[in-house]
Amino acid sequence: QWMRAVVAKSFARIHWQNLVNFGVLPLTFADPNDAEVLQRDSVIRLEGLHQALAAGPEISAQCDDRTLRLKHALSERQVALLRAGGLINWMRERKAAS
Repeated sequence: QWMRAVVAKSFARIHWQNLVNFGVLPLTFADPNDAEVLQRDSVIRLEGLHQALAAGPEISAQCDDRTLRLKHALSERQVALLRAGGLINWMRERKAAS
């Protein structure tokens, strides 16, 4: 299952929440200096996101020959929203379960 993600140095609170509502994972760099190492054509590979989200706020990613440490500040509810694919899907699943 695919999940979209955005990696940034920081997010405005409202932008961060809107990403979650639309099923996009907002991630920041655990080490802000890692942002300076990336090139325009760098590809960041994230694998096992569902398990990583359940494990805690830090996520490892591969970029070229480096390992990047990324982090999120999501609540359990927000993780559930992301796993469902966004707020609308999450609400649909809750309604179907009741």
